[in-house]
Amino acid sequence: MARVSSTGKETASNFSPDNGTGLAVRNAMKDIFEALRTVNSASGDPSGAANLAAYQMHIDSDTNLLKIRNSGNSAFVTLGNVSQTNLGLLPLSGGTMTGVLAGSAGSASAPSLHFGDSTTGLFKKASNQIGLTFAGTEKAFFDQNGLTLQAQSDLRFADSDSSHYVGFQAPATVGTSLTWTLPATDAAVSGYALVSDASGTLSWAAAGGGAVGNGTDEIFWENDQTITGDYSITNNKNAGSFGPITINSGVTVTVGAGETWTVV
Repeated sequence: MARVSSTGKETASNFSPDNGTGLAVRNAMKDIFEALRTVNSASGDPSGAANLAAYQMHIDSDTNLLKIRNSGNSAFVTLGNVSQTNLGLLPLSGGTMTGVLAGSAGSASAPSLHFGDSTTGLFKKASNQIGLTFAGTEKAFFDQNGLTLQAQSDLRFADSDSSHYVGFQAPATVGTSLTWTLPATDAAVSGYALVSDASGTLSWAAAGGGAVGNGTDEIFWENDQTITGDYSITNNKNAGSFGPITINSGVTVTVGAGETWTVV
């Protein structure tokens, strides 16, 4: 490793030898060639006007960092570490990063992360929010509350060959935001439906199909005759059944203090 320096062999530039004897000039040129051959390597960064020029490269032997002088000749810019593969930089073919990848905020019309379609990708919508934009229009965003689909966008579930789908969509106008909480288990009885407690909590209950009869007749109200699983009358509700009713062994029907169950 070698680095030329102001030793009286040079004047305005350490890479421009002073006039002198053949031996003196030869030794100065030898130092210059050795510095070039070792990328001007030495401890620390070069200093002093005679040792600095725009776009000049060197290696700091203390840190193994390869650096280049900026265009204004005012500071050095680190290019990488010569002791590491690919200078410690992530190659185009990909690899593992050990630090944080930070990008600009971007916008819905110009997302900061895209994959060739410059108007489709991810951007910073607001603090702690990541927006998803498609063709320059924001369609969804993530935040600490979850995923929000914008402007009545569908939540779709495709069939096995993805040729068709079923989907859910919000109504055109929602007066107050609400969340429905699903039950923790499947229905214990076939044919049960999801019902709400008017506070957003869903549970399984018998589907209220109304009266039945021949054709379009709505005359007969039917119910099962055997209770096979535990059941609690909904708070502030009354219940009725047509008997006789058998409650299987080990099964409990709970009727709260403010409710009644009438068997006719």
